[in-house]
Amino acid sequence: MRLIFVAFLVPLCWANTITQEQLLSVFGPNSVALASPPQLRKPTPNASQDDYPDQDVYIPSQAEYDQFDWTLTKRIASTSNENFLISPLGLKLALAILMEAASGQTQEELSAVLGFERDTHLVRQKFAKILDSLQTKSSQYILEMGSRIFIGAGVEPRQRYAAIAQQFYKTEIVNMDFSDPVVSSKAINNWVANITHGRIPNLVDIDDVTGVVALVLNTLYFKGTWRHQFMPNETRPDQFFLTAKDKKLAQFMNVKDKFYYTESAKYNAKILRMPYLGQKFAMYIVVPNTHDGLPRIFTDLSGLRAELYFLQETIVDVTLPKFKFEYTSLLDSVLKELGIRVAFEDSASFPGIVRGQAARQPLKISKVVQRSGMEVNELGSIAYSATEVALENKFGGGVDAVADLIANKPFLFFIQDEGTRQLLFTGRVSDPTVIDGANKRKGRTGLSAVGDLTSSRTNVLSGTMFLFFVAILACFHQLDCHHATEVHRLNFFDTDLLRYAAEDKTGNVMLSPASIKSLLAMVLEGSGGATANEIRSALRLSPNKNDFREQLYHYLNALNVNTSGVLLHNANAVFISNKLTLRKEYELMLRKVYYADVGKVDFTDPIPTSDFINKWVKNHTSGLIDNIVEPAFIKPSTDMMLTNALYFKSSWRYAFDPKWTKGGCFFIEDQCRKVAMMEQHEELNYAYIDNLRAHALELPYEDPNYSMLLLVPYERDGWVSLIRDLPYMSIPQITRLMEPADVRLYLPRFTIDYAESMIEPLQKMRITTLFTRNANLSGMYEAGIPQLNNIIHKVHMIVDEVGTVAAAASSAVVIPLIEDGVQIRVDRPFLFFIKDNKRGLVLFEGKIGEPTAFTEKDVLEPPPKTPPPSPAKRRYSWSYKR
Repeated sequence: MRLIFVAFLVPLCWANTITQEQLLSVFGPNSVALASPPQLRKPTPNASQDDYPDQDVYIPSQAEYDQFDWTLTKRIASTSNENFLISPLGLKLALAILMEAASGQTQEELSAVLGFERDTHLVRQKFAKILDSLQTKSSQYILEMGSRIFIGAGVEPRQRYAAIAQQFYKTEIVNMDFSDPVVSSKAINNWVANITHGRIPNLVDIDDVTGVVALVLNTLYFKGTWRHQFMPNETRPDQFFLTAKDKKLAQFMNVKDKFYYTESAKYNAKILRMPYLGQKFAMYIVVPNTHDGLPRIFTDLSGLRAELYFLQETIVDVTLPKFKFEYTSLLDSVLKELGIRVAFEDSASFPGIVRGQAARQPLKISKVVQRSGMEVNELGSIAYSATEVALENKFGGGVDAVADLIANKPFLFFIQDEGTRQLLFTGRVSDPTVIDGANKRKGRTGLSAVGDLTSSRTNVLSGTMFLFFVAILACFHQLDCHHATEVHRLNFFDTDLLRYAAEDKTGNVMLSPASIKSLLAMVLEGSGGATANEIRSALRLSPNKNDFREQLYHYLNALNVNTSGVLLHNANAVFISNKLTLRKEYELMLRKVYYADVGKVDFTDPIPTSDFINKWVKNHTSGLIDNIVEPAFIKPSTDMMLTNALYFKSSWRYAFDPKWTKGGCFFIEDQCRKVAMMEQHEELNYAYIDNLRAHALELPYEDPNYSMLLLVPYERDGWVSLIRDLPYMSIPQITRLMEPADVRLYLPRFTIDYAESMIEPLQKMRITTLFTRNANLSGMYEAGIPQLNNIIHKVHMIVDEVGTVAAAASSAVVIPLIEDGVQIRVDRPFLFFIKDNKRGLVLFEGKIGEPTAFTEKDVLEPPPKTPPPSPAKRRYSWSYKR
């Protein structure tokens, strides 16, 4: 019997009492005092979420300048009962930079409505801190900001304004010749598209820049995923109640995990915090307990932040509708109602922008427009917003507890930066099936209103004009849950496995999802209860045993192929202790459905037993893997070992010529490592996948039913984001976007041996009870309660000029349960998938971070002076229809 001792280190916490005076200082005089404030865990001094990298730590704290955010949200909510979405941060940043150029009553009104102090130095310092926080870099998400003021030819910016913009608002001033509106609009759009990763390709048009003195742009791009993801295969249709009587069918997601949550007596509502990866951003959901309860929340929205102090870590069963909608709002009337009036009138004063501007042609705000969009799905969300503030000439024209949160009625949501408590987006979902909406003002809505204003400005205004433009994009992962075949549904497991096995590892990672799925399928046959449900959910199999057996039967049949172009062989084996007897029905299923060899061994004699098992693996991988278990790994207490071996061998349809292989740079953390770089020029299936920020290229094998898909990130360090993005675009979806193109390819040669335990990746995929004393594996053999203590996975792969040879082996050990117990230069880390094109199966996958180093023996002869010849213009037979 073996005893495992596990020690957990827990940070010491103590209670902290919040006084009414402190709440008033944070939330202002309009907030509601707490009669009995909660006892909060207080972290060590200067602690932050970064001090708890493996925990979701929620530390409520004071927010800077959020009074305007809540007031704006409340005012927009009062205009209708429909969906809405705004970016308070986007509008606030635009008005803050604008306020720096204002004077007199114009400045006073802007400052009062925005909730800024009279001390402008303090305001600047706080905004600088906010922007520094928003620009924090992390491998868990992408957050990029860009801010520019484009100044026209012949116009000189005020030096003081330029210095303030650069130092405190991270805004640079760039010269732009607006006399050529075609060229200038294209340059501006290219800059915005680059910052926003192509999400906003055409922010301005020719009319926007014609006659402009200056143009101010702010861009924000955010990309991340839920910390606790919803499983796509668990999304189900159900009723969403628009009112107590009216309802619609919507798609509802579900996840059960630990969240920070509270039941608010003040609002008669449930409040849930849903964090994103990276411990930096979170979405908050506020769901009223009654169908007509949301207006009450909006009426007293200023007190909502005080309620967030009550959030406690709780196991919550969350049911949330998927939703996707766009919203357009004309905000000039809203801002006037909030108190910003002079800025829109002839008496407006903005003298601080450029020299001489105030004396010659003073400016006023002509319009404030914001266009926003939001998509929330199983793995994350997409949110984007563009805010435009246009100025014209004054004289021109016009924990152990379990809770349920079911968001099946109109609810409020907001996304905030957890470090500064800045609200990136706020909104309401009144109907998750509606995809468009607008805040109607003066008979105009949406883009038509924007067009009318633009046209009016262009036709009526003459002389010098200043345009202030802000574009903000927060892009979370996009998920396209397409209707796939049952076999394709198994591919969700493939991308999950690669992500959780590789996202935190440098170097090479090689996996055979087909091998691991074969092994898990055999375990599934002998499992029950929660263990079976977890495995079945991860594999995306039907709950019905007969159905999923048929699925796996066809899947395993596809893993045995022997043609002139490819050799693919899958083999399963179960080695059982000679002291035990398998259940007859389990053994029958292993032989009939999984084509498994079943044999008895003596685990008390580890050397001959390991030799016997290793010989079986070696025979089924053509000698590529000759050692999967060491004698020391086999314990006398072991009852059973399940083993899978997968072997693949094929040559390229268009082989690389070895004479073109030469040394080339492969960048690892921006350091050049010389590798053996192969080269060819062929017509290959290719696409640039904008949603993944990656090049996709397909290399066919001799058998046209098989190919290797390469995914090369646009950025040198983009492989982490690429891995996390993959669940949003399936492999079949990527291949459908590819078209034949002439490609000059530089690909590093690599030979990899990889071995790793699969426990941690599988646990992250929510297969948790399998490796604990609560595992239900009672269907395996006649007596005893088995426990799985490890899954070992080994992969050997060679990719060179000739083709690919790959083999994988996996084993799982069961022990007795203790009682308590175009030109593509692949010069950066990239992903690959060897797949069955006909059936959509992924055989092997991985991340290559360290290809084979280049040595002098790789030089077969002096490299030719000319590149490989271009291919004949033709359509190859392997370009199959997807």
